Amino acid sequence: MRLVSRLLDAFSERRVVATGEAAGLTLVSRDADPEFGRGTYERPIQQAIASKLAPGDAFFDIGANIGFFSLIAARRVGTEGQVYAFEPVPRNAAAILRSAQLNGFDAIRVFPEAVGATIGRAELLLARHIGGAALASAEAPPDMNGHLEVDVTTLDDAISRHGLRPPSLVKIDVEGAEIEVLRGMTETLRAHRPSIIYEIDDATREGLERKARQIAALLTSAGYVLAALPPSYTEQSWHVQHLLAEAM
Repeated sequence: MRLVSRLLDAFSERRVVATGEAAGLTLVSRDADPEFGRGTYERPIQQAIASKLAPGDAFFDIGANIGFFSLIAARRVGTEGQVYAFEPVPRNAAAILRSAQLNGFDAIRVFPEAVGATIGRAELLLARHIGGAALASAEAPPDMNGHLEVDVTTLDDAISRHGLRPPSLVKIDVEGAEIEVLRGMTETLRAHRPSIIYEIDDATREGLERKARQIAALLTSAGYVLAALPPSYTEQSWHVQHLLAEAM
């Protein structure tokens, strides 16, 4: 009963998104960044997703948080398309499912598991920030607030095991485990050549650049070209960068 009560409480805060690519959509957003409801959250990512998807496409949202970008993608791909949202934090995964129902987006499928380089179980480090949970194999969130054990899949395995449609576009935002996600989708990169939007972040500029070089080496060796997206954050001490990778 406590779990049911908590989930009902989480669903009690619904917002109609005011502006941006999700304008007019209903979002379950309790404790989330207010910019989700305003529609101003990471505008360059919103615009990149909308511009890279067409009706009938398949979108993979890796580290989907509360599903803001999944909703934008579902609107764009339409009834003939598909959105696959992977989110290991149970409350967030439940919120995505409820938002999909509220908006009538049958195209959204939610997978309550993490995505990494190998299949198995792993420790997920929770954060006070609703989107800050990270796999212990990556790095601890600065506002760590507990932990839980979660299922981990690879994108290659998920596509094969569940019979998912090959991705047209993949968005990766997994708090430091981005390179692990990419290592677990080498067959997807080779066979399907999806476009990829990914985030890298770090407390220091040096750490950010180290992660950027590591990911760039993997993607360029797979035949991708990279382009930095306009910054979503300009006035904060934490360093964040978003990039678009496209197959040559």
